[in-house]
Amino acid sequence: MKRILAIHDLSGWGHTSLMASIPILYQQGLQVAAMPSAVLSTNTDYEGYQMQDMSAQMKRSLEHWARLGVSFDAVYSGFLAGEDQVGLVKEAIERFAAPGGIVLIDPVLGDCGKLYSCYKPSMVEAMRELLPLAEIITPNLSEACLLLGRDYNPRIGHEEAQGYCRELQKMGAKTVIITSAFSPKPGYSAIVGLDERGKDHYLETRYLPSVCPGAGDIFATMLLARLINEDSLGKAISKAAAFVKEGILLALSLGEDPRCGIPLEKALKI
Repeated sequence: MKRILAIHDLSGWGHTSLMASIPILYQQGLQVAAMPSAVLSTNTDYEGYQMQDMSAQMKRSLEHWARLGVSFDAVYSGFLAGEDQVGLVKEAIERFAAPGGIVLIDPVLGDCGKLYSCYKPSMVEAMRELLPLAEIITPNLSEACLLLGRDYNPRIGHEEAQGYCRELQKMGAKTVIITSAFSPKPGYSAIVGLDERGKDHYLETRYLPSVCPGAGDIFATMLLARLINEDSLGKAISKAAAFVKEGILLALSLGEDPRCGIPLEKALKI
């Protein structure tokens, strides 16, 4: 049984973060250990959400797990409550990632060209420290620009996006997959990637004009699950993208509050 450590926030309402990652990983036949970085009343698309930083509990969990002697075949890190938690993620990776395991960092920082309102600019600098520990990073285009210190341009071409991937690799990440990139094909967006061997990965996906919190969390989780289950990187990207697309289409067909995200109780068909 493969074990995954998921470090992410836990939002009590909405299909995002750990509320999305845990059921997906179980459905894919993987054992999950959860380390909540924060506990929120709802995901951050709802006004007035309440958030509790879980740094103290994270430290206690690390100490307890060390006494238990546990290890994980993969470590997945997503939303962090603040820059001080970067050191805790480093410690988790260094102490508990099994040799030859996968470390996937989803550098959750912002979207639509802007840093999330819960963060200060210093969070970007802190997140850069995790790149050398990552086998894979999955920033959206906004997050790639933030990490690189570049102005956000939503219409950069494939070659320029590949240049971003190469620059992020120079910062330490082995494989870079940028989501929400520009596609010249009308009605589509693109996923642009570069693996550690320099192979180009490019996938055009149908653009769905919908607010869908958690789509990035779900993409990263499904990508990791398929890689752990020994899909190739290209196949894992395709399956993760297809699952997100079908999930958004399902959410649109149901006509529910889009802030809830993808209805996983139906999308996973458990």
